[in-house]
Amino acid sequence: MPDLLQLRAVLHAFAQIFLQRHAGCGALIMLALASGAPAQLAGALCGVLVAHAGASWLGYSAADRNDGLYGYNAALLGALLVDLLGLTGTSLALAGVAALASCPLQAWLLARLRRGDGLPGFTLPFVLIGLLAVRLIEPAPVTSSGMPSADAATLLTAWLLGIGQVVFLDAPLAAACLLVAVALASLRDAFWLLTGSALGLLLAGPLGAPWSDGLAGFNPALAALALAQWRGGWRLPLLGMLAAVAIWRACIELGLPTLALPFLLATWLGLTLRAPRSDRVE
Repeated sequence: MPDLLQLRAVLHAFAQIFLQRHAGCGALIMLALASGAPAQLAGALCGVLVAHAGASWLGYSAADRNDGLYGYNAALLGALLVDLLGLTGTSLALAGVAALASCPLQAWLLARLRRGDGLPGFTLPFVLIGLLAVRLIEPAPVTSSGMPSADAATLLTAWLLGIGQVVFLDAPLAAACLLVAVALASLRDAFWLLTGSALGLLLAGPLGAPWSDGLAGFNPALAALALAQWRGGWRLPLLGMLAAVAIWRACIELGLPTLALPFLLATWLGLTLRAPRSDRVE
């Protein structure tokens, strides 16, 4: 039984990247990474396992650990560091350090939320530690080869990659597997992911931003997904999507790395203006 609980905790950690608590969803997310970016899967899994062990050693809530709440930021950090450095002993060691560092911050965010003192932390540990890592590592800038033709196949690929880029996936079939993973847990949430990615893709062109790699879509996709968890119809997710695109574009103009920062700020803005909150909190 303890081994089964630990396996479910790992699967829940991957599912929580998309705000789900569903072992099947987590398994499909791992499958998507294994097929599209196996090195990132190794980094993400390293982060999850270290964070789970660290949270247990620090005495944090077993229920929260089993729900994957200490693992999803660590998974993203592990995938990011491998994406930046490649799959090496150094990147895995840094993934473990980053995962441990995320645990006390996540514990504080969860406690603060449950006291009613603040907004959900979502990916705040990933954003803070990840942006620090990006600044220190200074990855080589990506040069654009110009705007591709907007044919149906390219648009469909970019639409899917708006979901795949949440976990640094640039393979459309693997990104489609992520969508199936979320749909397994919630068709409604899969709809909002697709809507957010589509809106980011739609607005990127008029804003003069690159769109074919999916980077325009993943922040509004996550914002729509998060804000759809609250009552209030379509207005709140729409506000979050538009704000995420605007913040993403502002960061590009300022030459700042973004990661999931536009999603985070846009979602906090939406929740500040939200209708009464539902019982669902991740």
